[in-house]
Amino acid sequence: MGSHGESTNGITKHASSRMSARSINEWHIDQVKHFGRESHTRKAIIYAIGKKEIKENGRFLEPCEGIHVLCSLRDGSIITTYRNNNLKSLRH
Repeated sequence: MGSHGESTNGITKHASSRMSARSINEWHIDQVKHFGRESHTRKAIIYAIGKKEIKENGRFLEPCEGIHVLCSLRDGSIITTYRNNNLKSLRH
């Protein structure tokens, strides 16, 4: 897994540490990857939930608002996760 450490269930040690520090659990991750918008960069895919996704899919996603999940293009593992309510910088 490179500098991010080995993964467990597709989540790197770094991502697991960030999830814990940011009160983001696997349910949040699953919802963001399933319902979130996707943005592709050179080496990663970023999934994120904003107001649009909540309006389209339901209020059950409100706890996920602003959560971003950064996944490796190489193997799909979760590299990190964070909260940012500004989604304008994500490319579609």
